[in-house]
Amino acid sequence: MSSTLKRALFHVFIGLSIPIAALFLPTMVLLVVLGSATGVFLSVDLVRLRAPSVNRWFLWLFESLLREKEVSCLTGASYMLIASLIALLVFPRDIAVLALSFLAVGDAVATLVGQWAGKRKLLGKSLEGELACFITCIAIGFGYYHLGLNISLPTILAGSVCATLAEAIPLPIDDNLTMPLFAGAVMTIIQI
Repeated sequence: MSSTLKRALFHVFIGLSIPIAALFLPTMVLLVVLGSATGVFLSVDLVRLRAPSVNRWFLWLFESLLREKEVSCLTGASYMLIASLIALLVFPRDIAVLALSFLAVGDAVATLVGQWAGKRKLLGKSLEGELACFITCIAIGFGYYHLGLNISLPTILAGSVCATLAEAIPLPIDDNLTMPLFAGAVMTIIQI
């Protein structure tokens, strides 16, 4: 199995565990668990970046799940946890669940499609990957809509566009942070 596929599957399964937990756990329990996990992951990331021996051990353990840039900066997992904590603190629960699901699945699909079928470049990423991200976000939104999440169809469309833009635009900030927060903020404004 390729490292890209391993990372994408990890991203989907770990990423979806947070919004799914948000649907079933009491908010305070979820925030305590998520806050603790974020603190641990962020601490490990910061320690390993300052201690070469710890970083070598960390890379040996998780090499197949890391991107090259994550050798010398925070991992995508830390950014995902930070974004999840912020989203669940700031946005209404249903919007946070949707925005985090966009990240978990849409970002992974964009990467896989972009790597395997991407032919045309747009802002340094493949147009095919970004279209796949958008379609995936729409599908996730409709799925949650039909499951009873309190989010309107125009809000789902706007959130899907925003999540895709945050994934596509090359920013110095990791898209694991920008994608759910940008989509969540816009969906929250639209729902008001």
